[in-house]
Amino acid sequence: MVDLSLELSPRSTTKVINRYGVTYINMSSSKRPNQHIDSGYSWVILFAATLVAFFQLGIAKVFGVFIPELIEQLQMSAFAVGLNFSIAFGLASLLGPVWTALTYHMSHRELVVSGGVLSSIGLIGASLSQSSVHLCCSMVLLSIGSGLPLVAKIVSIKDFFEKKFAMANGITYTGGAIGMTVLAPIIEVLINTYGWRGAMLIFASMNFNMCVGGTLMIQHERSHTSAKQDKQREHDTSGSPSQRSWMDNILGLIKNFTKNLGFSVLCNHRILLTYLTAMMVHDLAFCGWVLFLVSYTITVGYTAQVASFLSALGGGGALLGRLIVGPFIDKGVISGHMAFIIFLVGGAVMMFCYPFVDAYWLLSLVSLMSGFFLGSTSPIYVVLLKEILRNDESGFSGSMGLQYMFRSVGMLAGGPLTGWLYDISGNFYFSFMTLAGLEVIGALLIIIRPSRFKKCLSRPETNRSAYLDMKDINVATLDTQVEKV
Repeated sequence: MVDLSLELSPRSTTKVINRYGVTYINMSSSKRPNQHIDSGYSWVILFAATLVAFFQLGIAKVFGVFIPELIEQLQMSAFAVGLNFSIAFGLASLLGPVWTALTYHMSHRELVVSGGVLSSIGLIGASLSQSSVHLCCSMVLLSIGSGLPLVAKIVSIKDFFEKKFAMANGITYTGGAIGMTVLAPIIEVLINTYGWRGAMLIFASMNFNMCVGGTLMIQHERSHTSAKQDKQREHDTSGSPSQRSWMDNILGLIKNFTKNLGFSVLCNHRILLTYLTAMMVHDLAFCGWVLFLVSYTITVGYTAQVASFLSALGGGGALLGRLIVGPFIDKGVISGHMAFIIFLVGGAVMMFCYPFVDAYWLLSLVSLMSGFFLGSTSPIYVVLLKEILRNDESGFSGSMGLQYMFRSVGMLAGGPLTGWLYDISGNFYFSFMTLAGLEVIGALLIIIRPSRFKKCLSRPETNRSAYLDMKDINVATLDTQVEKV
């Protein structure tokens, strides 16, 4: 007969050993895991995450304004400037698993504030650049600062929102889209008034507002509990740090860091690789469309002003999509899985339409809908990952890092592939038709495996390290061994 006696002292933690392994149960009744869920301070967290995204993603659009000035003032080639900016933004996403691992060792507030400080210092260094090497070093620092909040801000939204998660996530990404729209003309005015160096210094001071957003972030109880559980498991298996040699401590730190990179989630959820590949393909098509929409419009006979207007219409479509998709998912009208398929197919149809559209109003409509289908999928990605990993709290952070890594590969490949196809064919028709075909391939990747996705969603919960309240445990039927920690 198993001894099921429990000493239920307040704020105590109990280790339960059962057939699922070791479970750490928070015995405190004064705090509930659903504290501030979908209400109260959750909205402050949403404001903070949106503010961070406003500057974090707005940087991407702003640097396009600096390109002519850098080419002229620093005597740099367009290739060198493009390479520096690719480092700045491609590296931030490519290191997604590293940002995931850091969420296990630092609080969300520390990550966001550190990111704001480092990115602002990188901007200050760029404003003082005298050569391409100096600029490259500043861009690396900017990239690290921009990458630190990537996973932290989304995990914070997930911790504080459940029923309204899709809506909150969409609003967060909308902040980034607004930043890309608003900051570019502001920086243009600053460049005309203070020069590019002065404008970049002012923008660096504006970017410090990321730190304000970071200070508003608090760690949810579930994140605190998860960190304590990890430390307790490490103590149970390896002993306390004082009992180990300094070399063992260093090796243990490296082992834990590499374990938290998130790659293990691919072993536990093999279907995730299919969805990450589809996301990579979709972002490849999106990047190719964004970079060459203006050039395509000019080649078919329209002016640069008209081409810029069509680009702005595409941005408006992306903003509209990010706002309206979330509430439909929250209300159960559509799942993230089905929304992703619809947006993949819709993006393929829009890209397929370009070679057959000549009238200005039709081209405007296609550009608007292309932005809607191609540019508003970032919030859907996060909701989709949450659906797949709904029973795996720790796996969600890992999947976010992997998502950024896979998407960065697609973004880095989209521009060169589209440009290469134009070089060998002499027109953008073949390029856009190829991008449409890639969208179809991405849709087929997840359409042909719907049964695996449904099986994943219906799988019973096996992550027994959830935050359980003792009133939900039937002590009379629990076949466990319990020992007080």
